[in-house]
Amino acid sequence: MAAIRNSLTRLACTPVKTALFFLLLSFTVALVCAGGNLWKLSGDNLRRFEEIFTTIGTVEQTPERMEQAAVWYADRKDYRYFSRAVYGETISSDVLDFAGAGYLSGPEQRAYYEALPLDYKLKEDEEGFSQYIIMEASPLVDCVPAGPVKMDVKRVLYSVYPVNFNPVNLCDHNNEHPQKLYADKTYLMAVADGWAHDFKEKGPQATFEYAPIEGPYSTQADADGNRLPTELTGNWIVEVTPGFYDTKEGQDWLNLCEEHLQRKIHLSLPVTATQNLNLIMAFYTKQAYVAQGETFSQEDYRQGNKVCLVSDRFAVRNGLKVGDSLHLALRYANYAASPGRGGAEGYLKADGGVYEVFEESDYTIKGIYEVGVGTDGDWGYVLDRNEVFIPAASIKNSNADNIALHGPMKGYTTSFQIPNGSESMENYRKLWEAQGVDHVEITFYDGGYSRLEGGLKNMRTMSAVLLTSGMVSAVCIVVFFCHLFITRQRRQTAIERGLGMTKRQCACSLLTGILVVALAGSIAGSLAGQFFAGRAVLQMATAETFDTRFSNGEVQFNMEKSEEEMADEGAHGNGIAKSVYLTQTHWQTSAVCGGLVFLFTMGMAFVGIHRNLREEPLALLSECEK
Repeated sequence: MAAIRNSLTRLACTPVKTALFFLLLSFTVALVCAGGNLWKLSGDNLRRFEEIFTTIGTVEQTPERMEQAAVWYADRKDYRYFSRAVYGETISSDVLDFAGAGYLSGPEQRAYYEALPLDYKLKEDEEGFSQYIIMEASPLVDCVPAGPVKMDVKRVLYSVYPVNFNPVNLCDHNNEHPQKLYADKTYLMAVADGWAHDFKEKGPQATFEYAPIEGPYSTQADADGNRLPTELTGNWIVEVTPGFYDTKEGQDWLNLCEEHLQRKIHLSLPVTATQNLNLIMAFYTKQAYVAQGETFSQEDYRQGNKVCLVSDRFAVRNGLKVGDSLHLALRYANYAASPGRGGAEGYLKADGGVYEVFEESDYTIKGIYEVGVGTDGDWGYVLDRNEVFIPAASIKNSNADNIALHGPMKGYTTSFQIPNGSESMENYRKLWEAQGVDHVEITFYDGGYSRLEGGLKNMRTMSAVLLTSGMVSAVCIVVFFCHLFITRQRRQTAIERGLGMTKRQCACSLLTGILVVALAGSIAGSLAGQFFAGRAVLQMATAETFDTRFSNGEVQFNMEKSEEEMADEGAHGNGIAKSVYLTQTHWQTSAVCGGLVFLFTMGMAFVGIHRNLREEPLALLSECEK
């Protein structure tokens, strides 16, 4: 006890040196602890963001030029002009396959498939449809249908709704020079609800009339995307002559009727096949999300498991739940559009035949998704309310003979995933530019990961500076003060040993004071370093914002707000929410950093004490007197 008391008394006799040692040691420990905490937090956040963020690229073939198109409107008796894109030769998605791209998923030019509706309900009972008719009719008098003319319906081959009135009004609405129709002839025609000429004057009481739509036509393509040659013209009207239905043209019209009967009121069940649900923008932006069950696993994608996701509206309408079976009979593929955009595919094959089912299976409903409010400004990105999603590998049979439409790559049909980070995107851009492909635009989405990554790398650099400066300072300060408190106390050590104190007592006398100051300084510095590191990270996290729609759905908010507040913040900020940085510092990191500095101090102290005690007292005294 006397040795301890002597040690503490000695420190009290040099208050300036003792206070300076405490303050400087606390400062260096704070630097080391702050640097250690920031280094660990930056690493943890980088790993976290790597898990919750996804970087995708969308690919779109750009038009070579825009041109003006004129469309005649019979009710205005004038043209209306529209701008339309003119594309060159369709560029295959194969141009995306180049060395070094580093794809994690894709690239894929997705097809959506038309599946037979079977007995599934695709609309509510009270929802209406456009009236579509394939009928034989004759004009009451010779006429030119430049405006509404009366047609006597002779026979209805197909109709969405029964035709309960006769005659009907017909107008070749978008043709400035319609062909003349004769009362003594019968015509087969495809028509649908048209614009009433007197709608502005009479509103809902306006005269109902039909306008032409396409007759038998085809846009069938081969596996390379090339349009197959066809004799189908798409002409909406043809004269019915004796034996007409025994001809090739007559059979084509009957096949068109059969096509619509298979579709059941010109509806089909759209099925989208994908390698990764995140490649579909609606899911990537969180406009659509799996609300019941679970999403596809990597095993589902890899092995092509027969599982699917259905919309909540489709599930409710048909009484389906997770785990139920859904029968899908796929007829044809559309590589040029999305169900939300709507396809412009011809209903028939190039030879005039009807597309047959090429893949038929029972799929297990693995999840039910919901769609939130809002779109991306292009209907191509909007999901159809009945859209079903399946793993692309679950389709075992080739669709090469069942491609109804193929066209330019669009952002809503063609995409891929690459590793996160600005370096990855920059590397991809350089490699892509080296391919020399014109009229293809690639857009990257990473949800702000690059910006967050830059902040975290800056934090890591700052933490390295703090760690380095803290450790260098700690070494200098500890060496200096150990010299002051131990090495320069050799005379005191010699006197104590001459008075009969043992080496152990002398060591205790020298060590106790430094131990107390070092322990206090290490604890104070650790607490201060942890506090300032936490404040620095919180300040960065508060300053940074990012769009939560572009993460993979595993974001957990780290702020002290309720789920309702978070939802309200996202709703009123277009999905922009506070950054989900991990801001909680760990006392273990501070304890380790502070403990290492303390142990280094004790180690240097032991070295100095050992050097003092290994010499005889008289030698120490004589050396001190010199």
